[in-house]
Amino acid sequence: GLGLTVSLEDGVVKVVTPTDDTPAARAGMKANDFITHIDGQLIYGGTLNEAVDRMRGVPGTTVKLTVARE
Repeated sequence: GLGLTVSLEDGVVKVVTPTDDTPAARAGMKANDFITHIDGQLIYGGTLNEAVDRMRGVPGTTVKLTVARE
């Protein structure tokens, strides 16, 4: 996986924490980042399970996240 713990806040996926030494941590993800798009598709208003399912993939595949940071 990406190595992220996420929650849903007002319809937006929010990073609770990236796990050390994972793809998410190496990519610079930080607690309180908001994930707005997965592979170029807006994820606002969906469920947390839908977002997590879209972030999961076959090991070694690439997932592109768009992140908003306060």
